[in-house]
Amino acid sequence: MPEAFREQQGTPASDSPSPDGPQGPDRWRSILAIGATTTGARGISLVANLLVLPFVVHGLAKAEFGLWMNLTSTFTMLALLDFGVGLAVMGQVSDARGGKDAASVRRVVTTAFVLLTGAALLLLALSGLLAFTLDWNHLLGVGQEVPAPVVGQLVFAVGATAAVSLPLTIAGRVYYALQRGHVAALATSLGVLAQAGALLAVASFAPDLRWFSAAYLSTSLLAGGITTVLLVRSNRRARPHFRDIDRAACGRLGREGVQLFLLTAMGIVSFKSDAFVIGHYLGADRVAEYVLPFTVYALVPTVLGAFLTPLWATYREAWARSDLAWVRTAYLRSVVLASVAGVVVAGVLVPITPWLLRLWIGDGAAVPPLGLLLGLAGYVVIMCASTPVAVFLNGAGALRPQVVVGTLMTVVNVAVSIWFVHRFGLAGPLWATVVTQTFVVLVPCLLVAHRQLTRPCPAARGLGVPSATPPPSFAKVSSREESRPPFRRPGRVRR
Repeated sequence: MPEAFREQQGTPASDSPSPDGPQGPDRWRSILAIGATTTGARGISLVANLLVLPFVVHGLAKAEFGLWMNLTSTFTMLALLDFGVGLAVMGQVSDARGGKDAASVRRVVTTAFVLLTGAALLLLALSGLLAFTLDWNHLLGVGQEVPAPVVGQLVFAVGATAAVSLPLTIAGRVYYALQRGHVAALATSLGVLAQAGALLAVASFAPDLRWFSAAYLSTSLLAGGITTVLLVRSNRRARPHFRDIDRAACGRLGREGVQLFLLTAMGIVSFKSDAFVIGHYLGADRVAEYVLPFTVYALVPTVLGAFLTPLWATYREAWARSDLAWVRTAYLRSVVLASVAGVVVAGVLVPITPWLLRLWIGDGAAVPPLGLLLGLAGYVVIMCASTPVAVFLNGAGALRPQVVVGTLMTVVNVAVSIWFVHRFGLAGPLWATVVTQTFVVLVPCLLVAHRQLTRPCPAARGLGVPSATPPPSFAKVSSREESRPPFRRPGRVRR
């Protein structure tokens, strides 16, 4: 039996298991290990970017550096083109793992790989069509400082690399679902370090826009390639095979993936629109006064989200086993600890923010007004309280209520931000985000979470698990064998 499916025996599928029963300590150790490595990987990425960026700035002309930043930002945004399938894979594999259904894992992974490979081929064709037909110098504001053929080649390279990366994201999600997310985090760290080394080498020996882009894009595929090779070589049950393509799995991945994609897109619009509102109504010169301190405070929920990521898959696995006692305890612990951490960190950051900005930017950094600092503190507290609730609802499969409140939050937040920026100035949009996140998102999600926790057996309803009782074995069967009738005709001897 593969390591990913070694299960401890003796835990009944009911509401009675103790949160610290046979699997409780193992779950918490796994969560802490994965959370620590994921947070460390993001920290390495942040430090590497801060160290490498000055070398890229000095190695390129001003127009070339602006183009390079636009291209790298576009590459990051193109990751959303998986339409949430990667996150859906993590949930579906966690369900199958909790139900001890190894065949379902194979079907989910294979179907997801085929779906994202198809999306990659479409993106590749679209990139080739658009890269050499549109005037990208005009669209990107480059002018004639960079030759048009070079810009077209770089645009195609970004699209092609994003296309190749789509199916490579599946393995990392599977590792998180199998509660071995530290493998994906370590692969990410290796990829970031290789990317930093490649960019530094280009800056030292051949500072050219095309070489910088080639170094960045090629090393961006490294983490996904490592995790994919490791998963295929170490876990044969997760190896994609055409015979395991499943229409039902495709439907589940599509439904759940679209909802997760909408949540991600609405989050970007809601929390990134404040800077646009400030720039439009107060002037572009005021945006930096908001963005720089916001960047410092936004690190807190980002780090917390990285640490809480393993809970998503663990909730799904525990829910599939009907281990509701552990789910309730983990949910309450995460909400209380995250909220307390948010209050403490916000209280520490408010008085030292001016010093941090001078240390980062220099003596010319503007001192944020008190209203903005208090709004940033409120943002940290609300986001730290909201993140564990959202992680729990994702693990419980309660995506539709989040889509509803997320849509309402997106519309209301933009409207209230415009109103508040006229009344309160620079801090207005941030206070609008705090108010709408609290009353439009957090309060309804807390009520939905309470309803989920009071249901008698959510594992058998809505999470793709056929029943609370897991299949008896992990016998390796093919798709044909699973669909074969259980009875043979009399007199026929099966060879």
